[in-house]
Order: sequence, then structure tokens, then C-alpha cells
Amino acid sequence: MVTLDAIQSKIAKLQKQAESIVEKQASVGLTKIRDLMARHGLSVADIDRFIGKKRGRKPGKGVKAAGAKRTVAAKYADPKTGATWTGRGRAPAWIRDVKDRSKFLIDGSAAKVATKAATKVARKPRANAAAVKKTAAKRAKAAPAKKAAPAKRAARKTAGRRTAAKPAQAAAAA
Repeated sequence: MVTLDAIQSKIAKLQKQAESIVEKQASVGLTKIRDLMARHGLSVADIDRFIGKKRGRKPGKGVKAAGAKRTVAAKYADPKTGATWTGRGRAPAWIRDVKDRSKFLIDGSAAKVATKAATKVARKPRANAAAVKKTAAKRAKAAPAKKAAPAKRAARKTAGRRTAAKPAQAAAAA
């Protein structure tokens, strides 16, 4: 049977071999890079300038702070599991098929939604019955005028055909 010490010594030998292979590959890669730089007359500064143009963020457009992401307070809560949802993104399974989500609103959110609904109802003006009748009467008067215009066009077209046909008939008779 193979002992633990023998296996650990084999692992150590293999790790040393792996490290030497990585060093050789890295040195081969670096020599290729040096050869290419010498062949094209490039310096490290040239490469830094090129990379600086293409990579990274532009000045002034970076993230303001590392932890500056805005967190949104939860708007809905599942009473059974205690799971919460902000109301943004895809709805979780516990609230997905519910028609009236107000049952799941967290207390602070419920007051906001209730006030918004009340203001929407208060803002909606009702139409005046007299104004509705006037617009209906205007539409009724305007409708026949629109229908008469196509009839006039059709009459003009047929009249034009008749006048064009008369000279052709006269030429055929002669």
C-alpha cells in the first residue's frame, strides 16, 4: 500500500514541475514580445499610451464611490416566508399571479400607494353632458360632407372618360 508521505512527496515534485513549466512558458512569451517590440521599434511607453486609449474608464465618468450603489427599500413582503421584493424587476413566484398586490404591501408603502390612488381619482375631471352633446352634433353634421366628396370625384372621373371617348368615336366614324 502507498503511504500518505509517498503521495505528498509526489504531489510536491509535480507542483515543482508545474511551476518550472509555467516559468518556461512565460519566458518564451516574453521573448516573443521583446522580439516583436524590437522588430517594430516600439517601447513600453508606446504600449502604455496605446492601452491607455483603448482600455479603462474615461476621466470623470468613473464610479463616485465603491459602495455608492443606491439601495431601494422593499415595497412588498410575503407574510408566510418573510421574503421581500422592491417592486422592481421580475416579480417573485409568491406574488407573480396575484391580481391585488396591495395585500402584500409593507406599511410605509401602503400609505404612499393609497394617497397616489386618491389623487388620481380626484384629478380626473368628468365630462360635461352639454359639451358631449355639442361634439356629437358637430360630428353628425361633418359626416355627410365627407361622404359627398368621394361621390363628386367619381362623377368627375366618369365625365372625363365620356369626353375622351367622343373624339375617338368621331375619328373612327370618319
